[in-house]
Amino acid sequence: MLPLLLMALAGYALNRLKVIDKSFIQQLSRILINAFYPCLIIHLMVSNFTPASLLEYWVMPVALVFILCAGWVLGLLTRGFLKNRAEETKRCYHFTCMMNNYSFLPIMMAASMWGDKAVALIVFSVLGSELAIWTLGIKTLTGEKLSSKSLKNLLSMPMVALAAALLIILARALLARQEITLSENTGEIMAKLMETCKLLGGATIPVAAIICGSRMASLNASHIFTPLILGSCLMRLVVIPALCVAVIWCLPVEPLVRQVLWLIAIQPVAMSSVALAEAFHGDAEYAAVATFATHILCLLTIPLWLALLT
Repeated sequence: MLPLLLMALAGYALNRLKVIDKSFIQQLSRILINAFYPCLIIHLMVSNFTPASLLEYWVMPVALVFILCAGWVLGLLTRGFLKNRAEETKRCYHFTCMMNNYSFLPIMMAASMWGDKAVALIVFSVLGSELAIWTLGIKTLTGEKLSSKSLKNLLSMPMVALAAALLIILARALLARQEITLSENTGEIMAKLMETCKLLGGATIPVAAIICGSRMASLNASHIFTPLILGSCLMRLVVIPALCVAVIWCLPVEPLVRQVLWLIAIQPVAMSSVALAEAFHGDAEYAAVATFATHILCLLTIPLWLALLT
């Protein structure tokens, strides 16, 4: 977890030195959502899955929808305690209850604890989490009603990237089944495209961390030690994980799948929530404080949860 915190610290320093400002961070957030992250999705999906493995582990994206929706429901039930807060803050609180770090941080931790198969499971679960975030999540952040018009978010670049990755996986399997071999030039072009996606996608985690760190540059201790932030930490790191852990415990799945789902359920607020709050005009300052506070406290809570569960 330390590399993520150090990258966020770099964003903090760049803002303090006035190398970057709020306007630049808003533009960088759009680039992250529309370029770097979609490339990461394509690279990881195409590199790790076949149609057979997608069918074998269908429970992963379904379980991720449950984990995010559990946070959404508990956020809705507790949102009434924020009566004197601005509407943007209420929506952002509700959103951060839902929006945990379901990919970047657990990928790094799973790789060190359980290896490539665990990482591949997390990557596949992105399908469910992205569906939830770009429909229910964005609806919560913006305050729009979930209607046929609001479903336009399904045409976002991350969702387009997921669809493209699935098509590539299916096309590759179909060509192999028909014993059709691509020409040397075509194969080389495809390899270069995948390499490009890998390189661009590799910017996702550091850029998200820099955006979050930059927002933290405007914070002070009075922003952190407030009942709202303490309550947010309690919800995101204790209450919501407890509900998810209990339900996952009852699922008839193999031990590795259960452990990976537990790992995702106990994560802090996603750093990308700050970028989304910037892009969709939410309370980015609150999102930055909640992200910072939960990432600091999760240095304690994640080891405690893992000691209890594994």
